[in-house]
Amino acid sequence: MKKLLYIAGLTLALGQMTPVQAAAMLADPQPANDEVTESQQLGLEFLRTASEMWFLLSGVGSRDDADAAAGRFLELVKRTFELDNRLSSLPLVMPDSECVGMMDNVQMRILETLDDLNVEFVSICRANCYESEALSQAFEAAVQLGMFAQDDMELMHHPAAPLTEEEARVEIARIRQLVAPDRAVLDILVAVQDETSASAAAPELQKLSQQLRRLLPELKREHREFAPASVVVAREALAPIEPILWAIRSEIVRIAALPGYEAETYDLFSDALDNVFESLGATHCVLFDSVFDASFRADLENALQENNLSSQ
Repeated sequence: MKKLLYIAGLTLALGQMTPVQAAAMLADPQPANDEVTESQQLGLEFLRTASEMWFLLSGVGSRDDADAAAGRFLELVKRTFELDNRLSSLPLVMPDSECVGMMDNVQMRILETLDDLNVEFVSICRANCYESEALSQAFEAAVQLGMFAQDDMELMHHPAAPLTEEEARVEIARIRQLVAPDRAVLDILVAVQDETSASAAAPELQKLSQQLRRLLPELKREHREFAPASVVVAREALAPIEPILWAIRSEIVRIAALPGYEAETYDLFSDALDNVFESLGATHCVLFDSVFDASFRADLENALQENNLSSQ
């Protein structure tokens, strides 16, 4: 899961470096043009700030989480707004080819991170900011600054109706079908011990990602709660899935700490795992955020840090 691991690693790495040091890490040698160097530094700081914002929102799953995150979230939004204005005010220059490649990479990562960030924003809006007035006000400020769309914010004020009896029946049947592919994902991850087994696992994970994608909830049922009459049956359907997801979480962290995981030899596996992770998030909208929460991101950071130290 290169994207998630990349964001975790970049947040970890850039948090310990000055912008100039970070630019040196991603592009060597440094470009001679001062304006281009400033663009690099601002772009890297923008990426670090957006990544931290994503980590922050991805850990919000309760009112206490939301209240605790509100202040820092607003600080990051304001900083992103400042960086965007500074980047927009820079003169247009013609950088050399090496610098173009580095800046294109940073820009791509920024766009990916902003997409992921918007997904978290919408999800929290659907949950009405978990009744947190502090985070609601911070979200309103972010919308006013143009960070997010006003239409997404409207989801907070117009909560979806509970699932009807028939919709609940169909949704519970869908949830029960997730057990088999979830177990298959776990079995494959348990078998990954080195780059050879990782390479063998990649095509199987891609197949499972596609299988999971065929079990997506219908849009009209996504992010809607079960009515009280269906809650007990829904919990029974979810019961065997939750421990599997926790085990998948543990395996992902373990694999992230494998020696040499960031090498190109793991790229195919990492891409496949990233696809599976996204598919799990899309199909497990009830349990996913509670399992893959802020502590999961922290565990990933620790695994990457141990990996970096062992490779030095």
